[in-house]
Amino acid sequence: MSESNNMTDVNEVQHMFLQVESSDAVCVLNVAGHPYRLRELIFMMIENGCRVMKTTADQYNIFSYDKETVEVFDYLTSIIKAKFV
Repeated sequence: MSESNNMTDVNEVQHMFLQVESSDAVCVLNVAGHPYRLRELIFMMIENGCRVMKTTADQYNIFSYDKETVEVFDYLTSIIKAKFV
């Protein structure tokens, strides 16, 4: 299936790990959702002054954090876990 077909398929789910840095927090997100929704989420974070970098499952697993892990679910995107420094 081509990328253009994946983007228009309403059932398409993309999964990725993102490291997000803001002025007051650093976190690694384990996210899944439709590719358009994930792009929208990333653009919103950037517009709000965050640095967003794609990372790996290994980096997610070894990310040291001392605050609570958060799970967030909405209709279009699932942030499976967010680990905060």
